[in-house]
Amino acid sequence: MNNVLNKSIREDIFEAIISIWGLNILDFTIVDLGYMNLKWILKTDHGDFFAKQYNKSRYPEHMVEGLEISLNHQNTLYNSGIPCPELYTHNGKYVIKSTNDERFVLMKFCEGHNLKAGTANEQQMFHLGQIIGKMHMIINSNNRINIPLHWDVRTKESMFENWKERWNEAIRIDCQSTLSTLDTQRKIIEKNDVHIFSDCEIGWSHWDLFADNILFKNNLVSAILDFDRINYVYREFDISRPLLSFCIENGKIHLGCVAAFVKGYREFQPLSNQKLVRSFKLTWWKEAEWVSVKMQNSAVIKRFNEENVWVGDHWDHLEDIFAILD
Repeated sequence: MNNVLNKSIREDIFEAIISIWGLNILDFTIVDLGYMNLKWILKTDHGDFFAKQYNKSRYPEHMVEGLEISLNHQNTLYNSGIPCPELYTHNGKYVIKSTNDERFVLMKFCEGHNLKAGTANEQQMFHLGQIIGKMHMIINSNNRINIPLHWDVRTKESMFENWKERWNEAIRIDCQSTLSTLDTQRKIIEKNDVHIFSDCEIGWSHWDLFADNILFKNNLVSAILDFDRINYVYREFDISRPLLSFCIENGKIHLGCVAAFVKGYREFQPLSNQKLVRSFKLTWWKEAEWVSVKMQNSAVIKRFNEENVWVGDHWDHLEDIFAILD
């Protein structure tokens, strides 16, 4: 049934693309990455394109305005020289509606490849640091301080409530590996003062900079992808998230790659060691809830959990670990 529905949606969107932009679609490839949204690489008589459908359940109508804001940031970054896909508009909108009210976006296809988590080299991380630092500088050049935060730091009470649910669940099925990680989480939650996050910098952030959303060609970033989640939130997520994704391998962190990223980022934005440590702790605090027996079958969440374990195991020593970067 899903295959029939997906084919119907695809044909509807392809008809819209042909009608609006006059492209002749010669062939297409289904992209299976992502959750719920349908995606395709299109081979046309005007080059290769990428089309993405926004699932109506995941992105109900009230979220479309937010998508337009996010995609407008992507367009600004593209025009400012940040490697990211070029977007196509219709009637001044990035999110297009087909005849059957399917919402989709069309953009140029970007060449490049994803790196396996933990395998980036120093040159790649230096360039990634430059790109993210420049991106932060561009999209936060006219900060609007009256915008509400998209996400805020959980209180200790809220963290404990969430932790207890996951702990009890792991107890029920006797998942010892999860229980061990949750025991470390409990100790951190007990001793951590959430006021350490009060100095986190607020601004526009990509908020999803992990390995699947960054393409490389040789030692350079060829494209930052998936700007749908850009939001007004803590910018420090964009520092720790890619460092965790690319620099941790087999339970160890490649400090040379971290140093290269920091050097590149500092060309455009300040980044102290204190801010770097706080960034790692902030991402741990946000992603701690993903350590759960219910999440064991997700490859992406499994990797995030490995990173969460690393930060938890080194929580009290992060300042010493990164001291060599000064």
